[in-house]
Amino acid sequence: MTLSAGVEKFNSELFPEMEEKFRELEKGQSPETLFITCSDSRIDPSLMTQTEPGELFVIRNAGNIVPKPGTGELSVEATILYAVDVLKVKRVVVCGHSHCGAVTGLLNLESLNELPEIKAWVGKSVEVLDRLDSDASTLSDGIRENVKLQLEHLLEFPSVSRAVAAKELELQGWVYHFESGRVEFLD
Repeated sequence: MTLSAGVEKFNSELFPEMEEKFRELEKGQSPETLFITCSDSRIDPSLMTQTEPGELFVIRNAGNIVPKPGTGELSVEATILYAVDVLKVKRVVVCGHSHCGAVTGLLNLESLNELPEIKAWVGKSVEVLDRLDSDASTLSDGIRENVKLQLEHLLEFPSVSRAVAAKELELQGWVYHFESGRVEFLD
């Protein structure tokens, strides 16, 4: 289906069924979850969580990376702060996924020498490499460690750490295995 055909189908079939929901959303949003995941086309946050419009506030980027605060990545930083400080979300989920190209690149940074912007972006997670046993680690290990690192970066945001300490905010790490539909919940 082409994008324009999809829009037409949405307008003619889906929107009429959900019009009341969209009218309610016109008044504002109050999502309970900030969902940070990869921009990989195989990941669909609303489909995998079975959520409706207005229920997820979403950040998507290559490798579901949360740069440390103050590093100049204002889009990600502003979205996190808006979700936590203004929308008062109750949870933040960092969701990695199987077969992640960003983590594959991270594990083999020299392969990205011809792609300096991508190398710089995934390099924001270079600490993952120090956590892995280079001889025995797998891509899956790298994906899990990358999610854990992003959760640690979130805690470096003062408003996030305050909300977590006050038990007003919960942080969760997930790995979505899209080939099986399984979600692995990390400690």
